[in-house]
Amino acid sequence: MKLTRTATGIVTEKLRESRDFYVRHFGFEPVFDGAWYIHLKHASGAEIAFLQPGHPTQQACFQQAFPGPGIWLNLEVDDVDAEHARLKFEGLPMEVDLRDEMWGERHFTVLDPNGVAVNILKMVKEPDAALLSQV
Repeated sequence: MKLTRTATGIVTEKLRESRDFYVRHFGFEPVFDGAWYIHLKHASGAEIAFLQPGHPTQQACFQQAFPGPGIWLNLEVDDVDAEHARLKFEGLPMEVDLRDEMWGERHFTVLDPNGVAVNILKMVKEPDAALLSQV
């Protein structure tokens, strides 16, 4: 299989709040901004979409609103420290404050309006080899 595009979609009642969050804090731009469906794209090529639950055009698997916890979105950046400072200055609450992990990333995490953990990271070293054998 040759992928030509990847987009994450979230079924949510919070269409406008979700759009505004990703546009304001992460520079995504709307490519489709409808009453029941919003599709955003970033200059990097990343895409995310939001769909109103229970919309009559959608099949059963696209009807139920996402419950929140249990999913995360990684956004890898060039300067994680600068992004952390910028988002703190903007008043965005930190779910996980800036830290270094044994698996090689320096990161912090915020929650979007749907409860999705948005993990902003930079890989700064190779993962600790001992992690590969842990169960």
